[in-house]
Amino acid sequence: MKSNVKLASTINGTFPDKYSFYNKSGRSFRTEFASTDNDFSIVLYERTDKQNYENCFARGLFTDLDRLATVIDLWVDKQKSISEIKNQFDELELYSDFEIKNPNQDIDKAWTKVKNMFFNDTEFWKQTEWNERYLEMLNEAKRHKYFENYFPFTSHYWLRFSVDKDMKETWTLDTYIIPTMYSDEVPKRLGKFYVSFNDKPMGGHFFETAKEGLDFYADKLKETKPTKWERN
Repeated sequence: MKSNVKLASTINGTFPDKYSFYNKSGRSFRTEFASTDNDFSIVLYERTDKQNYENCFARGLFTDLDRLATVIDLWVDKQKSISEIKNQFDELELYSDFEIKNPNQDIDKAWTKVKNMFFNDTEFWKQTEWNERYLEMLNEAKRHKYFENYFPFTSHYWLRFSVDKDMKETWTLDTYIIPTMYSDEVPKRLGKFYVSFNDKPMGGHFFETAKEGLDFYADKLKETKPTKWERN
């Protein structure tokens, strides 16, 4: 293609054999093999100095290497708009922010960061049903009255809350809500969402709907005071 895009190498100067990435500020991407060596997943994002995360624009699955390379060239080198690229490539899914807004601009930005970081995943194709439940949880949480004055953040995909935007006052790490990750030990019959509120393995409660889980989660936060963390 004679593209100006130069793929990044690893710290020892070699190219990875299972994934590829771009290591400059501004428009960037990461891509890797998906279910087979003929399938590729990709996330298109932008690095900025003002944000402490990668601002995503689109992601997708490709089976044609030439089409994948063309998307990379259009996004990184040609600097085409994401809507223009999407019009040419149905393989792409565009990132979209929440429909509802929080009146507090800083809290609203925190919600955007949470959703954006969830979207920024080259393995999104593996757990489509779980991903749908995660988005349901985020949407319900953002419109929930109890959480409207708190700052959301995630760790290990656990949705948690902070009193302040710098996360200096939060509830303990073992207090969170997450869509249930089913396994032999955790069958579907237990419920679609899990709320943890203590440090015991599987010591929380399961719920069938996100709203039920969030209502319970809110009640648990009311029972305990958040911790003010000492930071150097």
